[in-house]
Amino acid sequence: MVAQPAPLLASLRPVHVPDHDIEGLRAHYAAHRCAQIPGVAEVAELRSVALALYEKLNDLPLEDAQEHSDEGDGLGYGFRFQRIDTKADTPEHAERVTTAFREHGLTDWSERMAAELIPVVDRITGRSMRYERVFLLAYREGDYIGPHGAEQDTDLDRFNLQFPLCYDAVGAMRILRRGYLEPLYDRDGDARLLGPRMWHEVPPLLRLPGGADPLRLVVSLRLRAA
Repeated sequence: MVAQPAPLLASLRPVHVPDHDIEGLRAHYAAHRCAQIPGVAEVAELRSVALALYEKLNDLPLEDAQEHSDEGDGLGYGFRFQRIDTKADTPEHAERVTTAFREHGLTDWSERMAAELIPVVDRITGRSMRYERVFLLAYREGDYIGPHGAEQDTDLDRFNLQFPLCYDAVGAMRILRRGYLEPLYDRDGDARLLGPRMWHEVPPLLRLPGGADPLRLVVSLRLRAA
C-alpha cells in the first residue's frame, strides 16, 4: 500500500532560527565543519515514511561497503551501510526509487525543507547553496563508517543536510573536537549540516539490551555550493 503524501507535507512548518543561535552555529561550523540545527522538523510522519520506503525498497542492491585494508603499519578506511538513492547504477533502479520517493511524499517534503533551510545554511557557511536531491542511508546492527574526512574530500562544494531517525537504537556521529572523536547524538527534529573536510565517523549501530533489531535511517538532502 502506498503511503499518502499529504500528512508528511502537512507536517512542514516555517523555520526560524534566531540570530544569536546562528552565531553559535557559525562558530561551531568554523571550528568543526558541521553544525546541528535544533528542532526544525516534525518527524513523526517522516519516521513512518522513511521506514515504509526502506521496507519497500530493501530488496534492491543497496549495500555500500568498503573492506579495511591492513597493508603497511595501519588499518585502512572502511565502512558498511545501505544507500537508497535516485542516483543509481541502472535506469530501472533509479526510476523505482524516484517513483517511490515521489509517491510517498518524500520528494516534495525534501524540496520544501531545503527551501526553508538553505537561507540558514547560507548564513552558517558563508556560501550560496542550491538543492540537488534527497537520498536515504540505512544502518543495521553493526553497520558503521570509519574515521574519515579531510583526506578523502576532494569536492569542496558538496554539503549534506541530514535528518537521522533511530528505531530501537541510540544513534550518533562522532566528530573531531579538541583532539578527540566526540559524540554528536541523533536528535529527532534536528538537521545536521555536514561540510567538506570534516573529520568524523559513524560508530557501529548497537542493539539495546533485550531490544529488537536496531535500525538507523538518515534522510539526507544533498546541497551544492555555487
